[in-house]
Amino acid sequence: MAWEDVVVRLYGSRRLLTPWVPGLRPTEKEPLPMGQAAAALDTTLMLEGMQQVDLCGVSYGAMVAAQLAADFPERVRRLVLVGGQVRPPRSVMRMQGALLRMIPRSRFVDAGVSKDQVLRSQKVVRALDLTDALPRITARTLVLVGAKDVVNQAAARALTSGIADARLRVVEGAGHLVNVDRPEELSTILADFLDEPGDDAVASGGVEA
Repeated sequence: MAWEDVVVRLYGSRRLLTPWVPGLRPTEKEPLPMGQAAAALDTTLMLEGMQQVDLCGVSYGAMVAAQLAADFPERVRRLVLVGGQVRPPRSVMRMQGALLRMIPRSRFVDAGVSKDQVLRSQKVVRALDLTDALPRITARTLVLVGAKDVVNQAAARALTSGIADARLRVVEGAGHLVNVDRPEELSTILADFLDEPGDDAVASGGVEA
């Protein structure tokens, strides 16, 4: 699965959870509006007994994670956003949609989602605008983007500037799916960012779009 090579390196130091991004489960036919997806993910974490979490999301998962951190700031201690968007330009959405259609279905299966689900999620992303939500995020935040992910470079900078004290890091050699392209490096980055005294829970949400 898309997160297996990342989380296997982090087990032992903290509790880990890799939940489905709400709206992208195999049994769900349509993606949820971003606010509803964030609330549903928060409920999942609460039911798992995670009162406060360190949260990491990739692509669509990063947008849901950012929305959750904005809507429930007391629940998120640290936030890692990989390949996310703030307010996607139409040109970016067209390009990303074209790229997604070119990706073999097998790669989506490896990531645990269907290609059709991911393409449907683009409807939610096209309507996305996190501009007003970002200032409400109080979690310590790290924004990551792959050096080869040219489409999302500007969005990474916008996320970083929109969240107080957020830091930006470009992952060399990685494309959009940093967790797939550079899992070992991502594991090291996460460990360095998250492993501090008193941190005993992390929710790693990474179904990507």
